[in-house]
Amino acid sequence: MARPSKIPEQKRRKWGVLNVTATERGVIEKAAAAARQPVNRFIIARTLSGASVVRADWQQNVARLGLAVGLLQEIAAEVRQRAEPIDALRIALELRRVEAALTEPTLSSAADAVSWEC
Repeated sequence: MARPSKIPEQKRRKWGVLNVTATERGVIEKAAAAARQPVNRFIIARTLSGASVVRADWQQNVARLGLAVGLLQEIAAEVRQRAEPIDALRIALELRRVEAALTEPTLSSAADAVSWEC
């Protein structure tokens, strides 16, 4: 018994609108392979899910994470160096500075949070 025909709205047709460089094609093919999907299904799924936005600010995010690591290392070093009990409020304040560094729209004011004196 043959499979029933699809209704016109479900039939796929070739649509030659995607022009990419060899590098872009390679990136798309690798991403599709990593997602274990054919390229066309990968592109459709990413587009329809709204996940196809390319983040141009990834370098800022990496820098913010590096800043957070530095701040957390400074806090940890301070905790290790002190023999007397450390004020919980001060630790909370420093952790808030880490949070601010990660959520700050620009790195200029977040970079100021790196150097703090005890």
